[in-house]
Amino acid sequence: MSTNTSNNTGDTFGNIYRPIPPKIRFWLLLLLDIPAVLCSFFLLYHLLLKRDLRQALHNHVVILLLFVILSVLLIDVPSYIVVLSTGYVWLAFPWFCNIWSFVSFGLFDMIAILMALGSMERHILVFHSSWMNSTRNRFLFHYLPLTLVTFYGIVFYIWVIFFPSCSNIYDYSQPYCGYPCYFDQQIVGNYDFIVNVYIPMLTIVIFNVGLIVRQIRQKKRIDQIIQWRKHRKMIVQMLSVCCLYLIFYLPCLISAIPIHLGFLNNFLINLFPVLAFNAYFIPLLMPYVVLASLPSIWQKWAIIKWMKTQNRVAPVMATATVERRPQ
Repeated sequence: MSTNTSNNTGDTFGNIYRPIPPKIRFWLLLLLDIPAVLCSFFLLYHLLLKRDLRQALHNHVVILLLFVILSVLLIDVPSYIVVLSTGYVWLAFPWFCNIWSFVSFGLFDMIAILMALGSMERHILVFHSSWMNSTRNRFLFHYLPLTLVTFYGIVFYIWVIFFPSCSNIYDYSQPYCGYPCYFDQQIVGNYDFIVNVYIPMLTIVIFNVGLIVRQIRQKKRIDQIIQWRKHRKMIVQMLSVCCLYLIFYLPCLISAIPIHLGFLNNFLINLFPVLAFNAYFIPLLMPYVVLASLPSIWQKWAIIKWMKTQNRVAPVMATATVERRPQ
């Protein structure tokens, strides 16, 4: 998970998770990763193949988020599990280390960037929905920002990880083979830390708090009550995924500030590894949060399952009734 701290902290990057026993980390990740992968595939299947869900503008950010999360669950988490169990990177090649770093640091930061965009877009969809009535406006206010943000994140992290202006040193006994060398470059490292991590985090907080405040201030207006009922699902959806992100990642970022600035003490050195590992719970739990925010998917699936159960029970009861009839 990306925290943009370097070796200057006095502890090697590969050992930052040392306070948490490896066996606990291994079993937590293994037991949570497989169900999360299955849930992500289940969600993407419905979101991409069901026309009404696929065409809903507020689901587009969620679809991209799920693709990013699925990449983390399929590449980052299993690779880290292998290091925990064997002590070595399972594909000890520079190209794999770069891919792992791209997923773990680049795509993980993309989660915050996409959620920041989604948080801003919710204000338009809820309070200025008329802006999306025309094809031109939907392109300008929805598709273009989403495309630019995604393109920016992918290109930036491909550049700094695969084509750095410094030399990466790969340690195949450490998670992520160490860490990308651009972390130690003052300009690039600080830019990534501020623009791609802290600004999206502040944006998520400000716009979601603003969304709640606007709803509270306008709840007495009849038209706004109608608006709330109409857009409740999309509001709750974004608030829930953002709350999950903030709960597990904000403490890590706060603790990383003094470390990044060079202010170290034993308390931070021991606390930061626990907070950094907690960031893994974001991709491991987010598919379930998204699923809970889409009742049209899981409720229909539950009803179908219940109907199949009833259809199986009914013939059995009918057979039992016939057998009990006197001859």
